[in-house]
Amino acid sequence: MSGLSADGAKLNKGKVLFVGRDIFLGTMVANIVEKVGFSSLSSIPAKVFNTVSADLSIKALVVDMKEAKDFLTEIVEAGGTGSRPKLIAVIFHNDIDSRRHAQKAGFEYVIHRSQLGTNLPQILTEKERR
Repeated sequence: MSGLSADGAKLNKGKVLFVGRDIFLGTMVANIVEKVGFSSLSSIPAKVFNTVSADLSIKALVVDMKEAKDFLTEIVEAGGTGSRPKLIAVIFHNDIDSRRHAQKAGFEYVIHRSQLGTNLPQILTEKERR
């Protein structure tokens, strides 16, 4: 999917909010989401609730679990506001605690960093399940 309309204009399906401070991961997420027609922005975990509740165009939160463990309640609550964005946790492949915490908190998706290129576009473009 190119993210372009028939006349060559860039499509915008909404925004994806990266939650974390890892510049490499944030850039990787931004590149992936822009390829499938979304725009990207970022936030630190402590400001997620205000950011999401103020912007109805946010369709998904991609959360770096390395940083978000102390803010899971706020992040999940933010997922229940506004446009009810998808909650996607990103973990290292060997971080079983983060997987467990994300699932227990209510994240819909938990993916390894190495799976972002394959799984994130699929998650973002799938039909709503709600």
